[in-house]
Amino acid sequence: MSVPLSTPIQAHGRDMTELEFRPPNGGDVTACGFPFAFTINDEGGHTITPNAAAITQMISRLANIPLSSARSLSFADWMACMGELFGFFGQSIPRPSSNGASTWPGSGDGSQESPSN
Repeated sequence: MSVPLSTPIQAHGRDMTELEFRPPNGGDVTACGFPFAFTINDEGGHTITPNAAAITQMISRLANIPLSSARSLSFADWMACMGELFGFFGQSIPRPSSNGASTWPGSGDGSQESPSN
């Protein structure tokens, strides 16, 4: 997935006009932190709170550019990159069940059952 830049940046000694992103892995999240916090409210809706430091570090890692280059992105380009990251992480927003009960394993009565094989 790539993001065209409205303002070129310097990375690896050359002008970059586009950033190509690879999908994140567990090591990226461990190193950078989770770039978005997802909170489910009582009505079943959710709030998404971005973590700017984690997003900038994740841009650097996933686009394979120095952190200083990620920090030099124009705000509009940074926001476009954040949107690209959201595409990777937004699919993991937990969804409440139709009756408002939690969908997290082991929630409810305090027990956790193993999935049947």
